[in-house]
Amino acid sequence: MKPHLSLDPTFTVIRLAIALVIAALGYSLGERVFADAVNVAYMTVLGALVGSLFSRGLAEWLRLQVSNLAQGIVNIAPEAALAATVGTILALTISVLLGSILGAIPGFAWYHSLFITAILAGLLVFMAVRYQRFFVPFSRNPIREIRHGRTASARSKLLDSSVIIDGRVADVTQTGFLEGPLIVPGFVLRELQLLADQADPIRRGKGRRGLDVLERMHNMPGLDLIVLEYEPSPGGVDDQLIVAAVATGAAIVTNDSALGKIAALQGVIVLNLNELAETLRARHGAGDELTITVVKEGSKPGQGVGYLEDGTMVVIEDGLALRGRTVRVAVVSSSQTALGRMIFARPKEVV
Repeated sequence: MKPHLSLDPTFTVIRLAIALVIAALGYSLGERVFADAVNVAYMTVLGALVGSLFSRGLAEWLRLQVSNLAQGIVNIAPEAALAATVGTILALTISVLLGSILGAIPGFAWYHSLFITAILAGLLVFMAVRYQRFFVPFSRNPIREIRHGRTASARSKLLDSSVIIDGRVADVTQTGFLEGPLIVPGFVLRELQLLADQADPIRRGKGRRGLDVLERMHNMPGLDLIVLEYEPSPGGVDDQLIVAAVATGAAIVTNDSALGKIAALQGVIVLNLNELAETLRARHGAGDELTITVVKEGSKPGQGVGYLEDGTMVVIEDGLALRGRTVRVAVVSSSQTALGRMIFARPKEVV
């Protein structure tokens, strides 16, 4: 069976570029070694042939790097791109000023200025992306209205990242079952923004889904959705959320059962949407069919794991061989664990 030839235009252009570079090297070498034009031409053609015949592996690697770079550029958040632009402009401005001052020093050359510019650009772009709110103070967050200094009332609900990513909180809110101001702490919003900038597609997808849910809730008429900044406290996001709830008397809306238990032990009212869904939502029973994408290996040999849109884990027996593919599965059973609902299924057909 003949190997498949890639028709990717990027791959073809990269192979052509490699062949041209090696042909140029052959031409340069031929001029140094031979005096007549014929041998120089032979060396040039030989270089082009060598570059064309033996560059497949290198071209494929370069094509992958170009593809990853292009995907990363496309997935850059607008705020991060704007902050990086501001950092680059600052670096170039400072570099020009330093160049005019240091140019009077004997021995100072253009490559010194280039080195200084590269160092400044790297440092300032990193700082600008890391501390976007200082470099781009007028950039808009997914929640376009941020109110500082407002305190939560006893009727307020603090949203954690898990319940925002889940998305059902928007539907429950739209029905009117969640009353009182809904508060997104600043550290929760920053966690979602950090997830949305991740290279891992699963984590990036969760972050962007959370931001989309907040945008949808913000546009709901009559909904009081607020972003509040709280005094920094030790610990992670969950610890800060509990501290804020204890200090203000607000409830926590979450899907994280561990967070809910810890918060409840400290006297915080916890509204767990998973518990609400357990009561109200129809369960996937034995025999039901689902369409799922197998994304990783399960805990037992041969098992594959996929996820429903709401994050429910689906364990597929003999599904490891189908990793990376979308399959139709039949539900065998389901169970509720501390981590959420798990569904066990068997594959029926590849979609």
